[in-house]
Amino acid sequence: MRAPYAAVTLTLVTVAVSSLLEAAPSIGRLRANGTPRAEYTATLAGRDGRKVTGAATARPTADGKGTEVTVTLDGDTPGATRPWHVHSGSCKQSGGVVGGGRAYTPIAIDAKGQGKGTANIPVTLADTATYYVNIHDAAAAMGIIVACGDLTKK
Repeated sequence: MRAPYAAVTLTLVTVAVSSLLEAAPSIGRLRANGTPRAEYTATLAGRDGRKVTGAATARPTADGKGTEVTVTLDGDTPGATRPWHVHSGSCKQSGGVVGGGRAYTPIAIDAKGQGKGTANIPVTLADTATYYVNIHDAAAAMGIIVACGDLTKK
């Protein structure tokens, strides 16, 4: 009588393990209570009459311990190098850099005025806070903002 129960138990364990393995890539994107962590998007707009436009996305890393941020720019000055960061706050109410400034590689603008940057910051974005992306003029002119966009939950 024990053999049939053992076979059923083994089958149930196999199904459970298979389900967990299929879900593994998204486990880091879940909170402790099993709900998804927030993903964010932003539309970037030029500042001070600049025609720069762009987009940004921020999503949890696969391990759930950080955030991957991607920025694309268009209509910028060919050959420019643009430092950029995610900040706490909003474009209208500035805050500090999130994840440390060294996590962000400056964006090189190509001959068509386009550029793309990606950063993996070592923190997750809190659902209860606000964030924005700043595109700075140059390393020597960090106070000049070329473009900005508030990150909103997706």
